[in-house]
Amino acid sequence: MSTKHRKPKDLLRPIWKSIQGLFRKFTRLPEEGIVSDEPIDFSAPSVPYYTGLAERFNLARIVLYMILFTFVVVTVLSSRHLITYENLYYLVKDVGAATLTAQSEADYLSYPISDAEADFAIYRGGLTVVGGQEITVLSGSGKQTLSENVSMSRPCVRAGEKTFLTFSRGENGFAVYNAFVRLHKELTEYPIYDGCMSAEGAFAILTRSREYTSQVVYYGSNMNVRAIANISGYVTALSISADGRTLAILSYDLTDTGYQSKLTLCMAGNPKEITVVTENTSALSAAFLGDNRLAVIFEDRLSIYKNDGSLVSETPFEDTVPLLCDVNDSYFALLCRTRDNLIGSVLQVYDKNGRSVYTANVALAGQAEEILLEGQNVYIRSREHILYVSGKGKKLSEATAHRDTLTLLVTENGGLLACGPAYAQRLNTEDFTEISQ
Repeated sequence: MSTKHRKPKDLLRPIWKSIQGLFRKFTRLPEEGIVSDEPIDFSAPSVPYYTGLAERFNLARIVLYMILFTFVVVTVLSSRHLITYENLYYLVKDVGAATLTAQSEADYLSYPISDAEADFAIYRGGLTVVGGQEITVLSGSGKQTLSENVSMSRPCVRAGEKTFLTFSRGENGFAVYNAFVRLHKELTEYPIYDGCMSAEGAFAILTRSREYTSQVVYYGSNMNVRAIANISGYVTALSISADGRTLAILSYDLTDTGYQSKLTLCMAGNPKEITVVTENTSALSAAFLGDNRLAVIFEDRLSIYKNDGSLVSETPFEDTVPLLCDVNDSYFALLCRTRDNLIGSVLQVYDKNGRSVYTANVALAGQAEEILLEGQNVYIRSREHILYVSGKGKKLSEATAHRDTLTLLVTENGGLLACGPAYAQRLNTEDFTEISQ
């Protein structure tokens, strides 16, 4: 009978019988006489007991090779659409990038000067710089892995672990890159006003539509649209959880009796939005702490929510007014001024459930321009100084900041990059001088 007319199970039956035979032979009990109470003569050319063990180990090796071969064949056949020249090319490039990440870190990272104020992000152990004329990606050792010419008036960058998002406020279009090339580019009908990206690679774009004042388009890491949220009010903040599965939209709108703040939560795979509305109070900012905690700053309180919109805790601002904030996966930092301006600035650090970790009174040389969390510790930058608050507020250190410093970034290993127009300077804790309180 011709094999071309045989059923698939008939073709596989001999292979299956061979495997069964190997297993029966491997699990067969030792033959009678192999195991006995007589002493073993190790001077003999062969010992039946150990010869039997060697045969079993040899069979085990053959079986494992067959399992490995089957696994490789099934994996290749099931993923053959992903095995392309382009993916193999980026795999080889990625190995090189991992080598660069492991190299020693440079004290200065140089990049082209931008006519427009550049935006910066830590990306894969290095730095991404998006300027008005050029996008530059640098490894931690300072080696350039990407340089692309662009034209942006108000450049912005939002980085994840594998990709980063670029756009220009007030312009139509955005792009997604990895460390070597642009992966996706899209033009929008209306201007883009803001965006955010998760560590996993999902992202969201804030624009508007013909019918709505604000429209937020939620994309997965594969660049496909997950959801579109149409907001009648004005969006003030966007945040996306680290796993990319929850998008938070903060907005405000006028009502017949005053105004209201609205928190809208969009979840991947769930077409129904969750909305939390508060009347006659302004929501200033929102940011995720990890995957299942969302911090929302109102003008009079700090509220912590779960992803389902349920309230975890609320902390009122009794005698303080919020100025600046920052978050990481575990903590939330808030810099406030007192209402009577007698004490100066107050730094408050909370955990992801809204419990106070510490409070510290800080005296700044000039107006604070940004704060940055590093674990529980906080950097506060003014025009000419950087204040480092550590030891749960009990230790203050200071370093001089260049007047041209545009922003501070915490690196993946806990260091600090002070980014200016032409280069970023790496600062470590030993660069700060302790000051008395």
